[in-house]
Amino acid sequence: MQNGRTILQALLILVSVTLVASSCPAQTANTCSLPPHLYELRRAAEPLSDAQREIDHEYVEFMKAVAQSYAQHDVEAVNTCCDAVKEDVIGFQFCALVRYLLSDRKKSDTFLGAMPRTADQRKAFWFMEQISAGGTMETPTSLPGIRLPNGLLFKFVDEVFDLMKKGNATAAEKYLFLYEDANGEFGEYMDDQLPKLFLGYPQATLTLWPVFQKHGKRLEMLQGFTTEERKIGSSKNMKNFVRQATIDVLKLEKCSCHVE
Repeated sequence: MQNGRTILQALLILVSVTLVASSCPAQTANTCSLPPHLYELRRAAEPLSDAQREIDHEYVEFMKAVAQSYAQHDVEAVNTCCDAVKEDVIGFQFCALVRYLLSDRKKSDTFLGAMPRTADQRKAFWFMEQISAGGTMETPTSLPGIRLPNGLLFKFVDEVFDLMKKGNATAAEKYLFLYEDANGEFGEYMDDQLPKLFLGYPQATLTLWPVFQKHGKRLEMLQGFTTEERKIGSSKNMKNFVRQATIDVLKLEKCSCHVE
């Protein structure tokens, strides 16, 4: 009964959104806001339906508006847009990224604080890429002022990974929490990223080692990753590489060596 009531409420919201959009499309496109309960509405909609595509389009219009303000370095406009969507998980996460970039990557605590910390938030995060397509089959390679060569979701992952390279423990926690649930192209992307941390940033790896130890089971899967197609260099496969990187880090930990 409760589920039926939730779906009915979601459908009523969708009708309202559609009517407003059709009656004043120019104004809607220029406003920087999201209807209440939009993500809940998306969850209730049939996957790949017209209703879901309409919602995704609504999200993309919001993203473009916020990004446009970012491109113009209009901090006040970005804050006005983003303060209004604190209760929307997608809007909140996207705004955290834009605000982080707007701060010249100085305010990492706020950005990382918006990254998923629960299973439901993580599930919403994985939908970000599909939502960014705005109801089409193509994800954007850029938003105003923001390059997205691999897509929006990978932009998030890259920014968190860059903080890991600086030894940021919170970034490592957030990254590995995502990694535990990553699959498909996202899982493969992160499979490729982590060895680069071990290889290129041994001091950061040593600093973050207590965090890695808490996620040992997922990292064991990385150690077992052995396919002929995915080799590092001309001779070492992923399994040997990760094993050797782990040994090197343990040696550093044992002798407390300083690595530049």
